[in-house]
Amino acid sequence: MTTASAGRTPGAHLSFGQGPRYCIGAPLARIDLQTVFSQLIPRFPGMRLAVGVEELTLDTGVVTGGLARLPVTW
Repeated sequence: MTTASAGRTPGAHLSFGQGPRYCIGAPLARIDLQTVFSQLIPRFPGMRLAVGVEELTLDTGVVTGGLARLPVTW
């Protein structure tokens, strides 16, 4: 059954984002990211932005937001 055949209009939503259908892998993903980011700076101590802060742009096309790009150099 498609959304149109069910008589509902499509809308913006967070699939598996909260409630009974919360993604069971989300806590593992958070642990993975914390591990990566805690090791990134010690591993690449010379890492710096490759562009000026004023050149960074936000990605407004996604629900979670964030930067569109994060160019770095080391």
